[in-house]
Amino acid sequence: MPSVWVDSEEVLFKDGIPLGAAEVYDDLMRELDPVGRIIVEFVVDGIDILRTGENPESFSKIEAKSQTHHELTLRLVMETSKHLIHLEDHMNAYASNVLKTSWVEVFQRMDELIARIKPFAELFDSLGQYVETYNPPWKETFQNLANEQACALEVIMDSFERGNPAALSDTLANHFCENFKDSSHFFASVMIPFLKDQVTARAGR
Repeated sequence: MPSVWVDSEEVLFKDGIPLGAAEVYDDLMRELDPVGRIIVEFVVDGIDILRTGENPESFSKIEAKSQTHHELTLRLVMETSKHLIHLEDHMNAYASNVLKTSWVEVFQRMDELIARIKPFAELFDSLGQYVETYNPPWKETFQNLANEQACALEVIMDSFERGNPAALSDTLANHFCENFKDSSHFFASVMIPFLKDQVTARAGR
């Protein structure tokens, strides 16, 4: 007899357990969403299909783990921040080298630059939905930082398209790095403490 467990508690389905893992996942998400939780692990017979992308049509046991949106967002900010600790140094070095290196070589390394910036840009994209959903007191500050980042990234890409090393160097060293410093300070001093308070408050209920 198949069984489904969420956060170590067995789930009882009103109309019986669905046959396929995807149907179980959809049902659980519909139940968890109103209480502000999301599935972060979905292990089907020992395999986390959220990571593998598999879709078993039958199963013996499903073990899922969920987190609140606050917990998930806190983990996202903290883990991404760890990977960005050297980003400012890399961008300043890149900005300096742009003015000393042939444009052909700079252009060839464009993908490398974008790869370094991408996690920072994706973090803002991911946090945007949380901010819109929960309307935290620091929403305006976040939106200003997000807009500044978007403008800096637009100028960076435009500089590549126009073959303008001076504009690229200036945007990286000043606009982008300043935005990165301001954002990092905001995450550490405002957003992370807020999220920790939300997680603690809900854990105490």
